[in-house]
Amino acid sequence: MAKSRIPNAIAMRALKYGSATPQDRESAAQALRAQGRRAEAILLFEGLGGHAFLREERDWAIGEGEGFHLISVKRLGAQVEEKDLRACAAAAEARGRWMDARNCWLELGAEDEVKRIAEHLPGSLRPEGSDAMPDS
Repeated sequence: MAKSRIPNAIAMRALKYGSATPQDRESAAQALRAQGRRAEAILLFEGLGGHAFLREERDWAIGEGEGFHLISVKRLGAQVEEKDLRACAAAAEARGRWMDARNCWLELGAEDEVKRIAEHLPGSLRPEGSDAMPDS
């Protein structure tokens, strides 16, 4: 049986903080991405905000409306601009990903946009004063 390219927790620690080569880190990140484990993959680039992998993840998140992922990439140090958050929110709305849209709007401080989409949010997350009816 072939050895898995997906690192376990101890191997992830070595990749992030040990003497692993950049190629080892990149290989593991690509393997994680291929398995749909993007949230784990980006953690390998914490503190490396300018890394191409994070730029690729930023662009993917914007296109897919994956607001949580985009904000995670931003928090790891990648450059994410206001226009990126707005584009991600729009893509999220188009896909019916209302929580992702909400996250982007909140990251921007755009409470008016959160109110605009309030009818699509769970009652407990609807802003006060929104016209959305509470959940039944």
